[in-house]
Amino acid sequence: MDSEPISPILGTPFYPRTSALNERLNWTAWDQYHVVDTYTDWRGEVSTIRTAAAALDMSPLAKHSITGPDAERFVDYLIPRDATRLAPGQAYFTPWCNEDGVQVGDGIVMRLERDRFVFSADRMMRWFARHAPGFNVEFEDLTDDFGILALQGPLSRDVLASASGEDHADLRFSRLRRTTVAGVEVLLSRQGFTGELGFELWVPRAAATTVWDAVFEAGAAFGLVAAGLHAADVARIEAGMVIPGYDYTPAAIDPTGSHLRTSPENCATPLELGMGRFIDFDKGAAFLGRAALAEELRSGPKRKLVGIIVNWPEIVASYTDAALVPEVAPHTVRAPMSISQDAVTGAVTGAVIGRTSSVTWSPTLGQLIGFAHVDARCAAAGTPVTVSWDWSAPELESAGDSGDLGVLTVNAHLCDLPHYRPRRAGNPT
Repeated sequence: MDSEPISPILGTPFYPRTSALNERLNWTAWDQYHVVDTYTDWRGEVSTIRTAAAALDMSPLAKHSITGPDAERFVDYLIPRDATRLAPGQAYFTPWCNEDGVQVGDGIVMRLERDRFVFSADRMMRWFARHAPGFNVEFEDLTDDFGILALQGPLSRDVLASASGEDHADLRFSRLRRTTVAGVEVLLSRQGFTGELGFELWVPRAAATTVWDAVFEAGAAFGLVAAGLHAADVARIEAGMVIPGYDYTPAAIDPTGSHLRTSPENCATPLELGMGRFIDFDKGAAFLGRAALAEELRSGPKRKLVGIIVNWPEIVASYTDAALVPEVAPHTVRAPMSISQDAVTGAVTGAVIGRTSSVTWSPTLGQLIGFAHVDARCAAAGTPVTVSWDWSAPELESAGDSGDLGVLTVNAHLCDLPHYRPRRAGNPT
């Protein structure tokens, strides 16, 4: 009896073009897709995001449509922002929580029509369905139907204008419109995840390569390059943007989103993650987690998200002293590292006050940066701390050793977020 063939990991709609440009053959898994991690040099790709314009394949982002007579009421119940204020053609960034006020996820909610919303985030169809009883709504997974081509950087509007034949200078942040590229109608949104001026083009799968080619032809005059997921990750960390799975554990894991890292002790609330401004406590309708979040607002969050800058020369010196090639975050350090402080109110000397997430080398700043989730009493910018840094040596691992050299205690200090705030003069908000 023949066995059932195994379904391969999917290519995004732009795969025929991204694979041709992937000189390093460096891929990474994102949900059920493969996307390019680094095309040529991730540092150069980050630089292009900051100084010119880069195109990024963000197609694996889940795209879930919610329609029906109760669509507005349902979305208003799911999210802490006021969905009744969201007009067709607008979008919100928003977190969403469980009944205990613990964050389930975050992402973009777009209102395309009066009774049609689209969530762009990690997969949460089961979460939506769990809360649907009592609402006249329908769901549709559009994830594989559209590619998302993101243009990020100070010259991204110039690239877009050249490709579409329209200026788009009047398109405000988190606004949507239809436009045409190479005869293909696309949904255009003014969005960014790098801190720079940015846009996203939602492109029908069948026309993805046509739009890609037109955008790159138009962008040649502006230095447009393709940037991989590594560069996107570094840019979003520089911009102070956290993501579920890597920076906090979602309170409800959808089995279809099993690529997310799950660690219950790393769950968080929007107030702990600095997203309190995205909670509309004054809206009349009930929403998931409202009572718990209101109580936390009154008492104050126990933890706080801030930035951290690690004293990387200490790490280099340890490698040098051991006659080893220095390795300082060749890729984003996902695993949490303990953060300690010598003097903590009500705690003993050297107490652990929190953890790191998304520690990475910032070529823009020339620093080893990341996020710190710490005791709110110890979160002031400039606070000196130490980080328990796991270090290893690939050359020892290749020689049959584990390569694990133990833990270094490295000095660091806390800082405000974002790490990097680009100038965006002349851009409508």
